[in-house]
Amino acid sequence: MKNQTIKYGVVLVALGLIVGISIAIFLFNKPKRDIAKAKVEYSITAAQLVTEFTQNEQAANAKYLSAAYGKVIQITGIVKEINLTGDSLLNLSLRDSTACPGSVNCSMEKPELSKAMFLRVGDKVTVKGECTGYMDITNEVTLIKCSLKE
Repeated sequence: MKNQTIKYGVVLVALGLIVGISIAIFLFNKPKRDIAKAKVEYSITAAQLVTEFTQNEQAANAKYLSAAYGKVIQITGIVKEINLTGDSLLNLSLRDSTACPGSVNCSMEKPELSKAMFLRVGDKVTVKGECTGYMDITNEVTLIKCSLKE
């Protein structure tokens, strides 16, 4: 009786490991969301987005973030800063022509770098990305997986 209980326990643990590993492999190999082809849910200026987050962060989170992914937002602004990290990540900091104190940090991955390499500080651009939230310490709203709209 004791041997049979141990045998069932070992089988259950083995099945649990197999299921867990299978789920991890599925999630790891799941295709990334293509932001360039995704439907835009909001189209606003960089200053409007920062203002919404600074005035009422909870309402802005409810509007621009979702449980599974951040919502796809299209932002228009002026390039304030360009930072290239290694050879695979470019961060654009966008502001508006108004005196808005904050900015929108747009993170672009390798496929978008060839388009973004021609940008200069002061250029007006439209960027599409997934909103991940607001950092009040830096007064920045962050968008990831961004693509330039042509």
